[in-house]
Amino acid sequence: MAIGILGAGSWGWTLAHIILKRERSNNNDKIFIWTRDEKVSKSINEHGVNPKRFPDFPIYNGRVYATTSLEEVFSNCEIILVAVSVSSVREVIRSASRFIEGNHIIVSTSKGFEKNTGKRVSEIIKEESCCRKIGVLSGPNLAREILEGSPSAAVVASNIREVQEKVYSAMHSPLFRIYTSYDVVGVELGGALKNIYAIAAGIADGLGFKVNSLAFLLSRAASEMMRLGVMFGAKRETFFGISGIGDLFATASSDLSRNRRFGKLLVAGKKPEEALKEIGEVVEGYWTTHVAFSMSVELGIKLNIVSTLYKIIFLGYDIPNAIRELLHAEVKEEF
Repeated sequence: MAIGILGAGSWGWTLAHIILKRERSNNNDKIFIWTRDEKVSKSINEHGVNPKRFPDFPIYNGRVYATTSLEEVFSNCEIILVAVSVSSVREVIRSASRFIEGNHIIVSTSKGFEKNTGKRVSEIIKEESCCRKIGVLSGPNLAREILEGSPSAAVVASNIREVQEKVYSAMHSPLFRIYTSYDVVGVELGGALKNIYAIAAGIADGLGFKVNSLAFLLSRAASEMMRLGVMFGAKRETFFGISGIGDLFATASSDLSRNRRFGKLLVAGKKPEEALKEIGEVVEGYWTTHVAFSMSVELGIKLNIVSTLYKIIFLGYDIPNAIRELLHAEVKEEF
């Protein structure tokens, strides 16, 4: 089995490690990683090392091949995992579209919304290609923890059972368990929205709030995620699962999360642009906050945490005053 990965960033490199450890792996399996960077491609092929992401976790067995050619990936692989930033997805899939066939299985592992359209990644793939075997992979997946061997899990969602089964076969192992779902919208929204609340968790931590406060924040965050998700046809129970509360807890509670670190930097006095520059990697929750706020206004849904973060990040509200305003918001029935 040959599996393609679009993107050699932190998550793309981690996906290669996950696939190599799968239960049904054998020495004939090949992983094709696409990257724009020829230096990265050369380093992976010659030394088994990704020089930009986790160089302390090399792959020496010769089963991972890096390339700058999208044609090479799609001509050799049936399953393609999309692991580029959301802002790059449309461009990459459009560039690859002439090599994509209807029977390719393309699975999004990128979490967020497209900046100008608010589209989910699976929607972008559908718009830009002839592929109809589309899936979404999401869960509490902090890359370094997975590389260090800590057990984790993810959900693969697709309307097509074949997609679920083949991704399960390609990735499942005792240390990375794959669950299946038909709720593409719910799984995808959970993966995108939790990044917003991880920023809020970073702000709470930066302000010195304790465990009670985090529990309060995350429970209300889950409620907001469900409220918005149901409006888009997602199943409520999905947000109680691995791709909902599970991913939310992991991203909001660990300093390995770029979104959480972003929130802490805001409390430390950094402007959003300065915080993004200091982190040096994509913080998907930044633009996801903007998109989710716009959605809530358009749909007439009250999302207090999203609204507060929007004011802080994009309107320059003073953080203590914004939090004070949030805590004084009217309380009604919990659900």
